[in-house]
Amino acid sequence: MECSNPGGTGKDRAARSMILCAEENGELPPPYTVSMNENKAGRTVTDNITTTLNTGNNNHSNIPDDIHAAIVTALENTKTHGILIEGTSGSTGISLASLACTRGHGIIVAMPDDQSNQKKEFLEKLGCGVVVVKNCSISNPGHYVNVARRIWEWLNVERRYDDYYWSTVVNPAGGDVLKRQNNSSPPKLIRAAFMNQFENLANVTSHYTSTGPEIYSQLDGKVDAFIMSAGTGGTLVGVGAYLKERWFESIQQKHHMQSQSPPRIILVDPPGSSLFNKIKFGVAYSSQQSEQKLRRHRYDTLAEGIGLDRITANFALGCETISWEKKAFAKRINEASNDHHYQKISRDSSSSIFQSKIIDDALSISDQQAVHMAHYLLRHEGLFVGSSSAMNIAGALIVASQMPEGSHIVTVVCDGGQRHTSRFWNRDFVVNEWGLKWPGDNVTDPLEHDIMHQLGQKV
Repeated sequence: MECSNPGGTGKDRAARSMILCAEENGELPPPYTVSMNENKAGRTVTDNITTTLNTGNNNHSNIPDDIHAAIVTALENTKTHGILIEGTSGSTGISLASLACTRGHGIIVAMPDDQSNQKKEFLEKLGCGVVVVKNCSISNPGHYVNVARRIWEWLNVERRYDDYYWSTVVNPAGGDVLKRQNNSSPPKLIRAAFMNQFENLANVTSHYTSTGPEIYSQLDGKVDAFIMSAGTGGTLVGVGAYLKERWFESIQQKHHMQSQSPPRIILVDPPGSSLFNKIKFGVAYSSQQSEQKLRRHRYDTLAEGIGLDRITANFALGCETISWEKKAFAKRINEASNDHHYQKISRDSSSSIFQSKIIDDALSISDQQAVHMAHYLLRHEGLFVGSSSAMNIAGALIVASQMPEGSHIVTVVCDGGQRHTSRFWNRDFVVNEWGLKWPGDNVTDPLEHDIMHQLGQKV
């Protein structure tokens, strides 16, 4: 039930890990503390902040108004001079924004326009500067990740907002006078960090060091399969790596295992995503990506925040063959982190007799199956889940039906339904926009409540 985290999503772990890593590396300033009575070049934190968007400096005159407004929001809200920047479908942004509030940093999020309105509204309530862009391929400069990276460059590389921040936010009473007297540039106070969750290995590390150990401990190591979808791949790969690593360590130490085969790590993938074919056939392509068939966006699914049209650094680790030795995955993360271009590093595997990939198999789940699963959970379990959780649980049920009785199957309830009422839990949207069936409309169907039938399974 990762949806019970403070941010209401399973992304809290990765968000915390990425922020702490950025602070430790100096990309972000240290967190704000109450003892900091003075900040921002001597201005007390209780001083009023000028909120006008007009300034005499033209460094940002060619920046779109919506992006400029989001940047100004972040600059006004930071107590540390630090700004988090991320491109996200929403959930990671919410986790980052929640944690940014506690650390004193400002935050800017670029997100695609096919996400629920609740996510955008929640981000804004958390003080986040939000930029909404058209959803498109990652190769397009307008993709939300590319927009986020460009904002980071404007703030941290080109330093376009140093003058604005100094003269309008930090020292509005005397900043211009000081600059004229000294005939110098404003101080470079802003420290912006691009979180880059898809390629940032602090993401997968957080699940390898926390989520995986928790699951292993709570089930006394008796895990036969771990099934879930992938947004960045961090949770699936991090948990899968830990579970397999512990299993192989126990075998090497000749400890008795509940299962005589390693835990199966299985990807659940929505329509239009490339990841299913990557695992099944080694090719990252989906037929829905054909321009003739493409709908509103690349992933062609009702589900939010899962499925990709590319292989990220986090997910790529799950596709490599690992020689399982003690802390093998920790060593691999360290190698990948030190390799700027993230190319697979050859290793001498002769010392290990156990080798395998982290991700074993993939399962494609349709939007209709996810809708049926979500409604079944609400009716019979009292669980109001979002689209990602519905996909995960549907996949877990299908895998469980194919495994021996008594097997221990694990998945993640990563999102609640509260942020999906405008799309996934909106009957008009599901039926009229997506042409799907709404459970409960056909009450005369004797199989209406038979979830395995609705999932297309015969048991």
